[in-house]
Amino acid sequence: MNRTAMRLRAGIILVAIIGFTMGAGNVFGDEQFIEPRTPPPNPMNVTADALILRPVGLVMVPVMGLVYAISYPFAKAAGNEQETYQSLLGDTIDYTFHRPMGRGAPFE
Repeated sequence: MNRTAMRLRAGIILVAIIGFTMGAGNVFGDEQFIEPRTPPPNPMNVTADALILRPVGLVMVPVMGLVYAISYPFAKAAGNEQETYQSLLGDTIDYTFHRPMGRGAPFE
């Protein structure tokens, strides 16, 4: 084998290696799996959430529990006690305890 053919093969192999290593990030379309970054919440939203919305939520959990206890016999008779629980008590608990600070506030 002559020297020119060896250089040609080495060049082809080098170009192939560079092509695979440089372009491998977009070949498989992995950019669709990267979650978009959300900006941090507004400091005023976090402050209002900590000083107003969370304490109101803490008060509303037992109030909604009482409303659910009063409405339970009617919901049981209608066959939708799970939906009644979720709308009265479950959503209130989720809003108060499971929501990130400053997110999902009514004034966003």
